[in-house]
Amino acid sequence: MVEVALVESLARTTCGIALLFFVFIAIFSRSEKAEQLVQRLLSVVCFTAAGLLGWLSIVGGEFYGSSALPPVLAFACVIIGLGAGLNIRGIDLSQGMNPHQIMKMIREEE
Repeated sequence: MVEVALVESLARTTCGIALLFFVFIAIFSRSEKAEQLVQRLLSVVCFTAAGLLGWLSIVGGEFYGSSALPPVLAFACVIIGLGAGLNIRGIDLSQGMNPHQIMKMIREEE
């Protein structure tokens, strides 16, 4: 059986990598190919982190001193992994006016 400390280290590492991808994904959105690559990588890393956190919970390990945190973070990783496929520059779903358009109209009227 794999040592609990190894699973804890792997879980921390994958969660850290996922956090970095999540924080810096806007930088990669300048290029469509780079954005898609980072979105796929974020999904893979998040699902890997969720699996490791679930495994950590099963073997009785702790994540930063808490045994209750791994299942919750695993669920959050799954949600983020599913949402990572959404495009940042996607279609405007609201089809309404946003504050920038409203301010632009006000400036044009003046």
